[in-house]
Amino acid sequence: MRQIGQVWWLVALAVLLAACSPAPDPVPTAVGRNGIPVAPEFLEFYNQHGGRRLLGDPISELFVAGENGRALQYFQNVRLEYDLGTRQIVVTPLGEWALAGLRELVAAPTPVNSVVRTFPETQYTVQDEFLTFYNDHDGEILLGRPISGQLNVDDLRVQYFENGRLEWRPEAPTDLRVQLSPLGQAHFDGEMRFTYQESRDARPVSSAGITAVNLEAYVKSPILYGGETQVLYVTAQTPGGDPVTDLTVDLVLTYGAESQILTLGATDGNGQITFPLTISVPPGEHVTMNLQARSRDGRVLGETVVTFRTWW
Repeated sequence: MRQIGQVWWLVALAVLLAACSPAPDPVPTAVGRNGIPVAPEFLEFYNQHGGRRLLGDPISELFVAGENGRALQYFQNVRLEYDLGTRQIVVTPLGEWALAGLRELVAAPTPVNSVVRTFPETQYTVQDEFLTFYNDHDGEILLGRPISGQLNVDDLRVQYFENGRLEWRPEAPTDLRVQLSPLGQAHFDGEMRFTYQESRDARPVSSAGITAVNLEAYVKSPILYGGETQVLYVTAQTPGGDPVTDLTVDLVLTYGAESQILTLGATDGNGQITFPLTISVPPGEHVTMNLQARSRDGRVLGETVVTFRTWW
């Protein structure tokens, strides 16, 4: 009987330990502030290379385009490609694309007596804080090689690399003074938005008869600096992914004790609205924007929230 009691005590202990054991770690996911998830193919790369802070929010879902048939996903600052054959991730050379569209190259003054690294392949150098950023963030993979010296573009000191552009923001906090330019957003808006819409086999749907929409929104600049104009991008889709036209979108913008109500207008044939925000917001504010999409008869069909900060 004593042996039987010991056996039952061991069984009970094992059950208790199993119940107390931590659950398996969930599969990591990342969802942008606009509700778009990072594709599983890119999630590890995204997290290893700075996530939202460096690459920005995703602005498209995974889709296939181009002659090479690669799967693509756009982020605010980069575009990532996934080669299904080799299972390798490639950063699209958007820096080359952006530099090719620059009309005039104006050299920017560079700090003296700073550490300099020369890249023999392109004969360009990287120095000062740009070199620190390059070294700290796996620049050879993320940015590629430099393809310009430091330039003055729109009163910013910038430098172009194969895959992106760095810009110097001396007015920002210390750890944000070197930033990736939003070339992913620029290329998507200028070159790929229509192709992306086609790839989803989307057909515009009138708001008449629609009972609910997925409302997505994001801003051009999560951190808005003095002199810049914030731009709000809104997309309304059915749960099946079709764009919804002729929806009225209202905005309640709040910061501190201030609150303003705006009507952005109606969604276009792609279910979208691009709206420049000309409202003047003081520096150091956390701005919250609550958006509602309404049908012609005034029914609220979808809501979302997007935020940004002002700094200068």
